[in-house]
Amino acid sequence: MSFFKQAKKYGVTAVVGSVGVLGSAMASAEGTDLTTTIKAALTSGQTNYGLVTAGVITMAALGFGVAMIVGWLRK
Repeated sequence: MSFFKQAKKYGVTAVVGSVGVLGSAMASAEGTDLTTTIKAALTSGQTNYGLVTAGVITMAALGFGVAMIVGWLRK
């Protein structure tokens, strides 16, 4: 969506405010070392990926276990 369409749809203050927030975020990123920032983001992403993988495997194991227990109880 273009800047002018957003200004028309949401009002000038909302669009200008969001541009100000994004601009200040970009300005603060310039002061830090980008290599450190990228490495921190990669580490965080790998940690999240590991947690999600463990969670999915745990949920599958629990579902399988509950299904087996219910099957044994129905016999």
